[in-house]
Amino acid sequence: MKRNILILLLFLPLALIAEANGEFEFLHNASFSFHGGIPYIRAHIASYASGVVFENVSSFDCNGRSIEAKSIMVKPKSFSPAEVRQKIILQELSLNEQRDYSKTAEKWKKSLGEEVELYVRGALFSINKSTVDNREYFIALKRLFADQEAESKLKTLRELYPDKPITSFQVMQSVSHSEIEVTVDNDKKYNCSDLLEVYPENGLSAAGVSFPKGHYFLTVSEGERVDLSVDAAVDSLIERILPGEMFLSAPLETLKAQAIAARTDIFMQLGKRHLNEPWHICSEVHCQKIIWNGRIQDKFKEAVAQTAGMVITHNGNQVARAPYCSSAGGRTEDVRNVWFTAEKPYLSGVWDGEKPLKLDLSKERDLKKFLETDYGEDNLPMNKRHRWRVVIPQEEIDSLVNSYKKIGTLTEIKALARGVSGRIYKAEFIGKSSSFVMYGELNIRKLLNNMFSSAFISTRTEEGWVFEGMGWGHGVGMSQMGAVSLGKKGKKFDYILKRYYPGVEIIKLY
Repeated sequence: MKRNILILLLFLPLALIAEANGEFEFLHNASFSFHGGIPYIRAHIASYASGVVFENVSSFDCNGRSIEAKSIMVKPKSFSPAEVRQKIILQELSLNEQRDYSKTAEKWKKSLGEEVELYVRGALFSINKSTVDNREYFIALKRLFADQEAESKLKTLRELYPDKPITSFQVMQSVSHSEIEVTVDNDKKYNCSDLLEVYPENGLSAAGVSFPKGHYFLTVSEGERVDLSVDAAVDSLIERILPGEMFLSAPLETLKAQAIAARTDIFMQLGKRHLNEPWHICSEVHCQKIIWNGRIQDKFKEAVAQTAGMVITHNGNQVARAPYCSSAGGRTEDVRNVWFTAEKPYLSGVWDGEKPLKLDLSKERDLKKFLETDYGEDNLPMNKRHRWRVVIPQEEIDSLVNSYKKIGTLTEIKALARGVSGRIYKAEFIGKSSSFVMYGELNIRKLLNNMFSSAFISTRTEEGWVFEGMGWGHGVGMSQMGAVSLGKKGKKFDYILKRYYPGVEIIKLY
């Protein structure tokens, strides 16, 4: 297939780029094709057990040969996984820190006694007449680690620096390879290397599910799994992401804001996820949920069409991160307090109301006053988590907490650090025999049986532990319930986005 590709790759090993001659190798890099000036993105949409039958095929490509077929049965014959190493990340750098990263690097080198480096993840993309930048900058350990070694190293570093976002990124050394057996129309068999490209005339179906007409890829992975991915226009993907992220009953301007945030996330993550797999994004929450089968409601189509090609940028041509949560509860959170990442002014906490309040929610006294109000998001009837109350019996909370560390009967949860929205990101759990400190609002929520948010005040009572709180989720970026409220007030999509991502610009890429 002839591809019109306009992208500058900055993150792939040179050896891989040099080898990227075949179609299968091409699928493993961040380059993408254009059709009529529209970017096409590869998305994984389904997985099947060995021996799955695909109907309504029309034709497929195997080893460069086009073969006509009505149906095909696909079985993996052999599989050798991609060779992947881990790059251990110590710290993300803000725009200001990037200018003088050598000082930060020297501090880490001194502290660890190991060589570190500036690590860049992402690329510059040329899309029609626009150039956008999704690069991020980090201080990382210089050497690469095998998986088991990386796991051990991460555990050690996280114990040493519990308040730092120590993590790892995959670095691909070579792609996977496989042999695939394809049985055509229950008769003739073909052995295909690595990849099948499938071209259904009207739509493809497998395991009782039908998919729309498109350009599909079949590959295999470990465990004899057969993977189905599609090369589709970005906005076709957004149309099928919206139903999983926002109510159909939401105002059109709210849906338009959600569409732009979802599109921005795709371009922000290009070349950063699924590096050892032949697609850009998956259809799970890890990326964004894509409902690829079924009819698309006209309202979702309209929201996408009216915002076609629009993304959120900051500091010129840099693609913004555009996280969102179900409900912020009336005050969004600073990204640094949730993911311990670098400062991002457009992801600082904002009041979700027309008039900011003179309250400091990082102080428990002020948070308690705030929880007694209905401020923000208009307390919409559909918003079940604007304010909430949860009771966990003593026996149950003891089981939850002691599954992490044995401290005996829980007697106190002490909020050691709260963010601007009151969300706890450092807490001490005190028991009768010992105690421990936990960092990270998500870790705290998970420990407490997936609490709706960490913006709560806890009290030990006769009925058990009572948690009174607000919001649902991490609270960073756009509050979806707040966006619905603003849409109902007649606010336009750009007003909504700039409420939650202050200082950003909205540009049209295509």
